[in-house]
Amino acid sequence: MKMPQQISSSFLESLFQNVSDAILVIDRDGMIRAVNRSFETLSGYTVDELIGNINLCDVCIGMATCSEEMTCVECFAKRQKMPAFQMFVRTKGGEELPVAASSTRLPIADDEALVLILRDITEQQRVERERHQRQLTNYVIQAQEEERKRISRDLHDGIGQALYSIMVGLRVVNQLQLDEPVKAHLDEVQQLTSRTLEEVKSLSVELRPSALDDLGLVPAIRSYIKRFDETFGIESELTIAGQRRRYSSAVETALYRILQEAMTNAAKYADTDQLFVTLTDRENALELRIVDKGVGFDPEHLRVKGTGLGLFGMRERASLLGGTVRIDSVEGVGTRIEVSIPLDEKGGPKYVHSFVDRG
Repeated sequence: MKMPQQISSSFLESLFQNVSDAILVIDRDGMIRAVNRSFETLSGYTVDELIGNINLCDVCIGMATCSEEMTCVECFAKRQKMPAFQMFVRTKGGEELPVAASSTRLPIADDEALVLILRDITEQQRVERERHQRQLTNYVIQAQEEERKRISRDLHDGIGQALYSIMVGLRVVNQLQLDEPVKAHLDEVQQLTSRTLEEVKSLSVELRPSALDDLGLVPAIRSYIKRFDETFGIESELTIAGQRRRYSSAVETALYRILQEAMTNAAKYADTDQLFVTLTDRENALELRIVDKGVGFDPEHLRVKGTGLGLFGMRERASLLGGTVRIDSVEGVGTRIEVSIPLDEKGGPKYVHSFVDRG
């Protein structure tokens, strides 16, 4: 349907002023001749400050394809159109904003005008940087777990079996008729080998407990708490609520490592003799809570006690699986760490980034 001229002009003016993308019109000398409201918002300048007073070079910092000796006017005006590129806009406040841009040159009577359409991509770039960071974090965590699993297996099947064979050989030799000094020395070597074998077994379990892969999260937690209490002399109380089932490897590994980090931090810094651990399966989410009645800390100054990196790692592991970590701590009262991982019906993470292995 053809609209009357006056309605058409009014409509086009309204369209120009109300579109979300910033638009500016530049003459052949680079002076700004028209802008819409979105460009005012983007740049921080008013329309009166812009039109006829500010040159494109005053607000354009440049784009990736610009050479150093080229001015903005030459960069844009020498082209009939540039469908898509990225440039940077300098705002009135001095901020440099990345924008997605396109330009075209329009004939106007005996003159010509360059029209630039800009879209602020600051938020888009921030999200992309966060996604890239999480992707790198996920790759590091996966590589770390695979390497731990490999070293744990090599320790158990290689060095562990070799030490066990040495133990058997020493027992056989020790049963022979030997002089007392030799027999005493063999006893010492046998005891040393036995201790070394136990240390290798302990290191293998710390790196990657076989119970986590073979039996699941709950048995692995029980086994870890038993070793933890023996090592640090802390009494830990474990409560399991909800149904018992296996979860995806990604979920089980993440929660086990978070528990490991939280309890180790408590042993190092909380000055407590008791911990309370609760694992709750709510069908649509798996929740882990670790509570101590120790000295607590100020969550705003985590690095003072050296716990910052560990707590950051907890949050990253949970976040990669669409989960959350909440840390409440009061100095002189204690600390509570609550982890929640949303689950699908198969026990895998319900919300997960595309680059994360669901396990």
